[in-house]
Order: sequence, then C-alpha cells, then structure tokens
Amino acid sequence: MLKDQNHDLVQQLSEISDSLWRIGLYKQNAEECESCRAIWGKMKDDYESHVEMLKKEIAKHVEEGRFD
Repeated sequence: MLKDQNHDLVQQLSEISDSLWRIGLYKQNAEECESCRAIWGKMKDDYESHVEMLKKEIAKHVEEGRFD
C-alpha cells in the first residue's frame, strides 16, 4: 500500500488527467461561444501545468526512494 502522500499525488494526477480529457470535449461543445472556448483553453493550460508539477514530485519521490 502507498503512503498517503504518494497516494494523494497519484490520485490527483489521475483526477486532473480525467478533467483534461473532459475539457477538450467542453471546448468542442463551445464552438459558438468564443469566451467559453477561452475559459476552457485557460483551464486546459492550468491543468497541464498541474500535471507537470505532480509528475515531477512523483519522480522526485521515486528517485529519493520515498515512493512507498
């Protein structure tokens, strides 16, 4: 079993990844609303930066032998 902190990192990475997939659909659905497309685009950018942050932290834990 993973320590809570590692489980939390993986869980949040999964949640954000799922959200990114949905945001792509939402942006497609907003084809008639430029401001909605802009919102979904900004959220996509934000979530992608969160994914990178989480991936780096998970990798750090693995490299330091703390991913247990």
